[in-house]
Amino acid sequence: MFSEERRQAIYSVIREQKKVKVAQLSEKFSVTLETIRSDLKYLEGEGLIQRCHGGAILGQQEIKKLSKFSDNFDISCLLHDFLVMQKPQKKTMMGKVCVLGSFVVDIIANVESFPQVGELIYSTSNSFSPGGKGTNQATAAACCSAKVHLLTKVGEDHFSKYAYKYLQASGIESFTVFQTEAEPTGSSISYLANETHNNITATYLGANNTFGEQEIGISLPYVAEADVLLLQGEINIDANLRAAQFAHEIKKTVILNVAPYHPSLKSLYPYVDIITLNLHQASSWAEMTIHDINDAQQALRIISGDENKKVIIYLDLLGVVYHDGHSSFHLPPMPSMRVDTMAAADAFNGAFVSKIAAGCNLHDSVQFANAFLSAFIEKKGVTAMPDLTQVQARLDSYIKHSRPQVISNEKRYL
Repeated sequence: MFSEERRQAIYSVIREQKKVKVAQLSEKFSVTLETIRSDLKYLEGEGLIQRCHGGAILGQQEIKKLSKFSDNFDISCLLHDFLVMQKPQKKTMMGKVCVLGSFVVDIIANVESFPQVGELIYSTSNSFSPGGKGTNQATAAACCSAKVHLLTKVGEDHFSKYAYKYLQASGIESFTVFQTEAEPTGSSISYLANETHNNITATYLGANNTFGEQEIGISLPYVAEADVLLLQGEINIDANLRAAQFAHEIKKTVILNVAPYHPSLKSLYPYVDIITLNLHQASSWAEMTIHDINDAQQALRIISGDENKKVIIYLDLLGVVYHDGHSSFHLPPMPSMRVDTMAAADAFNGAFVSKIAAGCNLHDSVQFANAFLSAFIEKKGVTAMPDLTQVQARLDSYIKHSRPQVISNEKRYL
């Protein structure tokens, strides 16, 4: 057996058993203890395992092929000033969430107003930050005490090391980063309006759109270990479909955030339990324009479909409407000083899935996510997470005065 084959086999054993002893591996593969120690040192260097006295345990972070990346240039140093990280909060891990989703580098221009076609405008500032709906939602879920494993993919470029370093510091408990030379790390260009705090964004998915069958096969054990699988639209549909089918077969809760909308995402409908969308995505799925709460109620019915799926639509200034499988409800937005709405829906989804994974019902989970979002948009930066104590206090105060209301025929205009 070649050393590469043996190391792969050793890693498979550790993945299955979580921990092994050097003597056991030596006997299993008929090699010396020193050879096994050398193999474990290599696997540890790849970020796959952690060595301990007399053996090894499964590492919390994994990255495929990143060892090929040169250490001579580290773009992380260039982006350090734009990376907003919170001090870890003491918390007890609750539900387990597996996020299969994107990592992109966000390039953000702050502008007074959006440019017209052909117009040259000057930004008031530019910044870089980590992003991607999968990464954003995984970070938010981890902030809300969920035990999160993120599965994502990057290119073989300078941004790949930035991704790895960010994820190590993000608070996400564990992650697997796949790597490809076929496409670069995903990137996103956004305009953020200073006055309205609205944004327009164009994303190049790059490596995120190249998940293969082998990578999904490696990912499925993490799906099996989780309570909830969270999916979005920023990876290739066949990867999403395979993961959703597997999770559905083994009775895991599958949540699909339809972001961005693409007709192919409807193929996931039979395998998902909860569908979340924003106003524009819901309009596209339901093939109608949503002007008011009554329109949103109609969109809920259409999206819920023949199987009566649970559906949540985030309506920004009008709050949230949702269908619990029996009735539809409207939850007004919580009072908030809007500072930065970038990734607001991602924060909502991450907070929501953390509560579903912890065993909370749909109503309580939506209310918590609404409170988390209202606190999130008061901070600057997609990585700036609110304090959970403040979120809970905000939620408790709000519940005293407002609860989800069954949607009536009264029209509320956007």
